[in-house]
Parts: sequence; C-alpha cells; structure tokens
Amino acid sequence: MEESDLQIVAHGAFALYVLLLAAAAATDVWKFKIPNWVSAALLLLFVPTALLLPVEVDWLSHVGAGLSVLAVGVVLFARGLLGAGDVKLMTAVSLWTGFAYLAQFVLVVALAGGALALLLLVLRIVIARLPAVRAAPDGGSLPRILVKGERVPYGVAIACGAIILGFQLPYLGLRIAA
Repeated sequence: MEESDLQIVAHGAFALYVLLLAAAAATDVWKFKIPNWVSAALLLLFVPTALLLPVEVDWLSHVGAGLSVLAVGVVLFARGLLGAGDVKLMTAVSLWTGFAYLAQFVLVVALAGGALALLLLVLRIVIARLPAVRAAPDGGSLPRILVKGERVPYGVAIACGAIILGFQLPYLGLRIAA
C-alpha cells in the first residue's frame, strides 16, 4: 500500500473513531444511554485498522487490556458505580490502547470525569436557584442532565479521554509520515 493510501486509511480510521465516540457522548447526554452499536463498531474498527496500517500490533496486549477493563468494569457495574454502556465503551477503547496506553487512558478519563462532574454540579446549583426552576419542583422542562440529583453521563468523559489519547495512539495511524 502506498503512503498516500495509508494516510487515507489512517485519517479515515481516526475520523470514524472520533465520530463513534461523539455519538456515544451525545446519546449519553441526551438519553443517559450509550448504544451497543457504538461500542461494537469501535471494537470492529480496530481489527482492520490494525491490520492495514504498518504498525506492529501486540495483540495480546490489546485483547488483554480490553478483557482487564471489562473485568473491572463488571465489578464497578455490579456495585452501581458505572453503567453498562460506560463499561462497554471503556472496554472497546481499551482494545485500542492496549496495556501500553491503558494507564494514560484511565487517568485522562478520570480527570475529564472529575471536570464534568464539577461543571454539572455548578450548573445544576445555579439553575436550581432560578425562579422559574424553583416554581417547577420537578425541574420543569430542563434537560435531564441539568436536573439536580441526576446522574453524570460518564460516556462524555470516556469519549473525551479516548479522543485526547487517540492523537497519541499509533494504531490510529496519525504518526505515519506523508
């Protein structure tokens, strides 16, 4: 495959990766749910991307990272700390990171999650004090994400972390010389 073709594959894979993560974040904000097809598509996209790009892939590291995150995620889901969609999305992205980038991914997601939670806390407090909102105890016509006491759509933090880290992942091919 010529270098220009590799660039097309690399940039196309990155664009699909970002679009899928944006879809996960948007649906999590809108419905507090991440569709299964998004995580499945991310998993499936990794295989041809890894096979087509001239990057050596340690398959055991990638599959091991995905399975490790799935195992931890199942425990966190069972304890009510993460939603099932969050676990599936983290697992799918962990296949892309492998063990080499997994700690970085978890750190960036944790930081993005903290920033998101803080932002929502402030927004919800400010909005709850508005006279129109106080008059409607159920939150009126506010989007669920802005209703005090509602969950945090953690898919947003996962997507942010995955996109930020995506610029460093050699498997997305952005480091291939033109």
